[in-house]
Amino acid sequence: MSIRKKIFLGCTVVAFILLLAGIAIVFEMQRIRSSVSTVVAENVKSMNAAHNMQGLFYGQNMVLLDYVSTKNDSVLNALNAYVSGYKDACAEAQNIISIKGEQQILDSLNICYSKYTEIADNIIKFAKTDRKLYLQYYCTELYKSYDMASKLIERLFLLNKKAVEGNSLLMNDNYYRMIMPAVIAISTCIILIFLLNYFIYIYFISPMVKIVKGINAFNETRVPYNTGIDTGDEISALNSEIKKLAELIKKYEKEN
Repeated sequence: MSIRKKIFLGCTVVAFILLLAGIAIVFEMQRIRSSVSTVVAENVKSMNAAHNMQGLFYGQNMVLLDYVSTKNDSVLNALNAYVSGYKDACAEAQNIISIKGEQQILDSLNICYSKYTEIADNIIKFAKTDRKLYLQYYCTELYKSYDMASKLIERLFLLNKKAVEGNSLLMNDNYYRMIMPAVIAISTCIILIFLLNYFIYIYFISPMVKIVKGINAFNETRVPYNTGIDTGDEISALNSEIKKLAELIKKYEKEN
């Protein structure tokens, strides 16, 4: 194999390794971006839905308190708006379930909220007719249902927050996985460069050094040029021609 082919082959191997590493990095980046970004986006949506539910539920409870205090029927319009908004936020949370345990919390929350609305309806019903009953509902049962539902909404929020944090850690872990092909490619490239330099020295530099030493010895002392190089390439052919040339020179000097 010629020197040109040897060097070309070494460079081709290096380029091929780097190409494979680049393809692997791009593929890994796209896969991580697609999977983690989708999950994180769903978790964030669930957190926003839970946050909205908490605000709307709190507003609903405050409007109900206002109605209990004032007995003003116009307040019920605001109450209906809060109820409608809460149901919309709850439906949104139901549609973007992405982690284990989320459905269970939402099911328990729906039960608690249904109980809360039932008690709230009784409070509205008896607020003007039976003070004793509405106070019983408001002071004993309503607060308990409100507290349970609020805690479930908070659990829903914290569950998705924990998932976001976990996915962030996963993304960091995948980042190191993502750069591994590049590290491997660079390491391989360095090794190949050292190997390439080694073979260049063995098959090119070292033979040339021997040839130069043989020529110098021939020029200085006229010792026979017997440098042995058996690489099977252009340098070996060059060495053979130099040996023939040295023999011709010695023959010419003897004749003259």
